[in-house]
Formats: sequence, structure tokens, C-alpha cells
Amino acid sequence: MDLKEGLKKGLKKGIAVLLLIAFSFTITSCDLSKFNAGKGKSESNNVSKDDKDGKTETEFKLEDGEILIDDMDDESSNELYEKLFDINNHVLVEIKISDEELDKLQDDYEEYSSMNSKSPIYRKVDKLTITIGDKKYVMSEVGIRQKGNMSRDALVESDGKLNLSHYRLSFNETFDNEDYYDEVKVWKDDKEREKRKDRTLATLKEMELKWNRNYDETFVREYYAAEIFRKNNLLVQRMNLTNIHLNDDNYGVFMMYEPVDKIFLEKNLPEEDLGGDLYKCGWTYSPADYGANVSYGVDDKDSNEFYNYKLKTNKKTSNHETLINLLDTLNDDNITKEQYESVIDTDYMARFLAVSYFNGDPDDIRNNYNNHYLYFLKSSGKAIIIPYDNDRCLGVTYSWNPDGSGMTAESPYSDMAAGLGRDQENPIITHGILEDDFILDDYKKYLSEVALMDDWKEENFEKVYNIAKDNYEDEIEPSIDFDNQKEEFKFALEGELTSDDDSNISFENYVYEIMDTYELYKDEK
Repeated sequence: MDLKEGLKKGLKKGIAVLLLIAFSFTITSCDLSKFNAGKGKSESNNVSKDDKDGKTETEFKLEDGEILIDDMDDESSNELYEKLFDINNHVLVEIKISDEELDKLQDDYEEYSSMNSKSPIYRKVDKLTITIGDKKYVMSEVGIRQKGNMSRDALVESDGKLNLSHYRLSFNETFDNEDYYDEVKVWKDDKEREKRKDRTLATLKEMELKWNRNYDETFVREYYAAEIFRKNNLLVQRMNLTNIHLNDDNYGVFMMYEPVDKIFLEKNLPEEDLGGDLYKCGWTYSPADYGANVSYGVDDKDSNEFYNYKLKTNKKTSNHETLINLLDTLNDDNITKEQYESVIDTDYMARFLAVSYFNGDPDDIRNNYNNHYLYFLKSSGKAIIIPYDNDRCLGVTYSWNPDGSGMTAESPYSDMAAGLGRDQENPIITHGILEDDFILDDYKKYLSEVALMDDWKEENFEKVYNIAKDNYEDEIEPSIDFDNQKEEFKFALEGELTSDDDSNISFENYVYEIMDTYELYKDEK
């Protein structure tokens, strides 16, 4: 037993004084009791299991009016999914977790950071409660871990101050991997374990939670951009705002997302297109630029093995044949239009690039070779793109404004990767609309259609903004003084276009500028 754990157990037994005498040196460790803001240790809510009428056993006693998510039928789960991602609904997510599990989350961060990696280990939430209107939905033994790449911080600093973090929740974690857990969960039988592996919340096996790290004072730009993708028949995650409480402390307003996974594909594609390879694509030491030398495979965080193209489905069966064929075809100097069309769903790609231009994210597939999923349709083997982590869209320039204009000065035919500040090298783009014109006509057609959407009208954006403001204005400022919170959280529509990166552009100003640029360059090709 290490000293930190020994101290913890000793304190619980009320013999801290004896421990301090036994060790004459100072033990420095992170005090995660601060997660409870001086309220003392969190209660686990564990009581004896209660199994009535064949219902699911829980580690806590249901309170009056609470609905156990495990026992919901398919129809009720689908209804909850729609409620969860309806922007009109106020959603509260309450996470009850012991200090011991929070300590383990911190230890995981420190251990994997020392390896230049990211922890895959889920720690145990005793009780998760989701409140929508007057309905409370509850689940026990939910997995939680940190998520994020450059955004990942320690949960608590050496001086004891806490940090805001992005999280991923797992609703089907079994907690029985002996490599990860000192005390593995023992299942009654294989049937019970399989039941947990199949468990979902609102049809989802996982959920992502992200705090407003770019200080978008409207809180809804990423949601709004996603809806523009969706209205153009492009695949995109469902998302919604939510107020997060952790052990009764208000952590403010986060965005919650359904994950892009097998369930997502089943919701959005016809049966004949299911079963293809899905890759999460982005920077891993080098960009996911669809060049000949990119890396691909299945990430292994324990071995610190990461790839530009991270396989997310068919992990045990795929030989990456469709991806290799795509890369070989795109990197052939003598590629023809027919060959391009054989590996790319060209109508989908033209629409995707047109919407992406107006959404203006410098950290996407075109501008930074980052933040997207690549999926190969099973029926044709052709590739489509699913946007992801689109939180620098529609004039969000806080902490990063690479072209100095919030992407509003970029031509739709720019030969630059604006986020990188160098020549465009993605062959999907160069062959599609620049050096060749394999999808240029469709791209121009969709640019003109997207430009005419009513979504660009300020009054329509303000409708969504006002819904969010009415739902969450009293909850956006956390009850804890987080160390990595650099600005005050507030709702506001105002913003100014500057070349700096210390604020965001207003939606209205962004739209005016990007439309002006589009009109200037739309007939350039």
C-alpha cells in the first residue's frame, strides 16, 4: 500500500495523528476532498440491493419519482434520447462519486501524462441522475474518465485548486479488468455481465461532456453549426447544453454529445451501409492530411500507440483495406475523376465542404487536417466525413485566431490550409475543387444553396440563444473557483472582429463578413 492510500485509510479510521507520528516527513498529495467544497466526504448512497419483480438491482435506494434507466423499454429509451437532445429542454446532470474514485481519476491523469498518454480507465460513479423537467432518471455504477487532447488538465493542481475537465461517461462499463482495478467487480454470472455490456442510457452506451473552454458567450454556436450540417443531410452528432453538478457542487454549463460510434451509424444510415470501417481522424504527432505517409490503426493508450486514423469499428476484423485504397487512389498523381468518384461519395463531400466553409472552423479537415470521422459506406466502399469537435465555428476566436479574421476573409476556393498557415495539401480538397475540379460544380451549387439558408438570419440565431439563456443563465457560473477558468462565464450576443484572440466575434458580425467574402469570390472559379 502506498503512503497516500495508507493516509487515506488511516484518516477514515480516525487515527490520522498516529500516522503523522509514524512518518516524520511531510507527505504531499492532492486533497480531492476539495471536490466537495468543504462539505466533507461524499456519500456513496450505497444500501443493500433490492431486487423486486425481476427489476434491475441497484446500489442505492430509489427515491420517490425516480425512474431507473436500466428498466426502461426501447420506446421509453428513444423518447428519452429525443428529450435529452432537445434544445428547448433544461437538462441537469448530477454525478455522485466518492473521493476515493476522484483520487483514482487524478492518479490516472498523472500516471498516463508521465507516459505522454491519456488514461482509458473509467472510475465508478455511484449514482448518475438526469433531470429533465419534473422527471428524474437514475443509473448506478456509471464509468467516468477524462477526455480531450490539448484540453486535458489535472483534476487538481499541486496547490489544491481544482480544474474544469471534459469527461466521457460509460453506461456499460464492467469494472472487472484486472489490469486497471485493484478491486475488480465480481459478477454473479455471465448473464449479468452481458446485461451490463448491453446497458444503455437513452439508447447510448456512452456520452461526452465538455465545458465551455473557448468562452462562447452565446453557448450555442457549436449546436447551431451542427444543426446547419444536419439540415443539409450530413451526418453529425446530436448535442445539447446541460448543467453539471458533481457531488452537489455546480460545475456550470457544459455541452453534452452523443458519441460517433456504431449506435450513431445505426441511427443515421440505411442497413445496407452499416458495417463499414469508422475512423476518428486528427493530429497525432502529424496531421491527418490524407497524404501517403499518415498512420492508421487501433490506439493503445497503455502502450502509448496513437494514429492519425484511429479505427473505431471492426477492430478485430479490419485489415484497413478500404482506407489504404482511399489513400493510394488520392495520392496517385495521375488520378482521374472516375477514380476519385470510386472512393469518395462526391455529392456528400461537396455538401460537406460547402457547409464547412460557412461554419468557418480553422481546426477542421480542410484548415488543420483535424477533428473529423471518416466512414466507409458498406454498400459502395465510398468515404463520407462526419464533423467532430466543431467548437471553433461561427466566429469563435478566443485563444486561437490563426488567419486574424476569424475565417471570415477566406475564399471558398482558398489554396491555403488556414489553420496551419500553409499550402493546402489534402488531396480530397486539391483534387476536388482546386488543382482538379472533380466536384467543383456541385461544390459551387451547394455553396449558393447554403448561403441562402434562413439560419444565417440574426433573428433565427437569437431564438436559439434566448432558449439557452432562459434555461441556464442562473447556472453558468460555477460554485467553485476553478484554476483553469480564465474568464467569467456569461450570456451575451456582442462581440468584435479583431485580429487578436482574446475574445469572440458576434454571430451577426461573423455572418456579415463571411457572406461579404463569399460574394466577392463566388465567381472566382
